[in-house]
Amino acid sequence: MLLSVLCFACNNEMRNVKAAANDYLMAVSLYDVEGAERYCTEETKETTLDMARLLLQYVDSSYLESDKPVVIDIISIKSTSDTTATVHYRKTTPVKDFTDTLEMRKRDGMWLAHAPMVKNNAVTQ
Repeated sequence: MLLSVLCFACNNEMRNVKAAANDYLMAVSLYDVEGAERYCTEETKETTLDMARLLLQYVDSSYLESDKPVVIDIISIKSTSDTTATVHYRKTTPVKDFTDTLEMRKRDGMWLAHAPMVKNNAVTQ
């Protein structure tokens, strides 16, 4: 009985990780910076998304439209602790097709994408 409860809890956590990762990746892939903010850590907002917001001002909107539709396929999820997981995914658009990983962190009961960039010559953790 205890084992089945643990399996259910683990499967539920993995579904939550997958949904949060998919929502973040889809928003980023659609160049929806504000939409992506709901699904990521503060460090990611303050670095990666702030940089994206700045750079998107200079990108031709016809290019952004040519990069749709977007397909995100979550290939695997590896739990590294109770509060961290790594998501391996494939992103396919008319412009690009690649696989990558995304770190997820659980904060205040929610799974959030954690993909900070370098800020002030230091990597944000």
